[in-house]
Amino acid sequence: MDHSHMPSSALLEVGKSGICRPMQPPSQNIEHFPQRDPYRFCRFLCDLEDLVETVSDDCDRIRIAALLVQRLLAQAHWIMPSCPEPEPNKGLAIQRLYREPGYPFTIKLVSWLPGIKSPVHNHAAWSIVAIIGDATCGHERNQFWHRQDDGRQPDYAQLQPAEQHTLKPGNILGLMPDAIHSVEQLSAPHSQKPTYTFNVYGKADLKRRYIFDPATNRLKNH
Repeated sequence: MDHSHMPSSALLEVGKSGICRPMQPPSQNIEHFPQRDPYRFCRFLCDLEDLVETVSDDCDRIRIAALLVQRLLAQAHWIMPSCPEPEPNKGLAIQRLYREPGYPFTIKLVSWLPGIKSPVHNHAAWSIVAIIGDATCGHERNQFWHRQDDGRQPDYAQLQPAEQHTLKPGNILGLMPDAIHSVEQLSAPHSQKPTYTFNVYGKADLKRRYIFDPATNRLKNH
């Protein structure tokens, strides 16, 4: 089922079930993260660190982090011009925005040419993917998957397709650590511009980060 009719500004969330829903408000008060003007990138980095120190539930983490990302993107007008252009031979380009030893997040910009697809994978970390740019920029079709086995058999995973959802500029998607998806980049109508994404990843459990092959029910670490 494709739920691409949702509002373009929607905050969305998905977990183990593969069902993409409008994001619910966090159960915890976000008074520890007051609105600031300007909301600078350095403040955003500190807020993320405070988030994992004060909030233990991953659902609340993605819900608060999505609000922080939304706040940052509304004010940090330098982010979109900083996006790299996709490398023609790879079809994509990745730029890390911040890296520091011991800092428990990965924050990067990714640009994708239309038609580029990813394998089926999880992140094994809570994560945020924001589609950025204007209405002429590309979209991202997400196929979500539901894992049906209990995970006890090594190198084996039985997946069932769940929902599809096409993200457009303005969408922000929060993924739980056990969410599984594959993506395909799409061009906007009458445009061939890349898809641009702003991605935030928490600290991954690398032993549980997989690429899946639904056709053979196999998986491997990545």
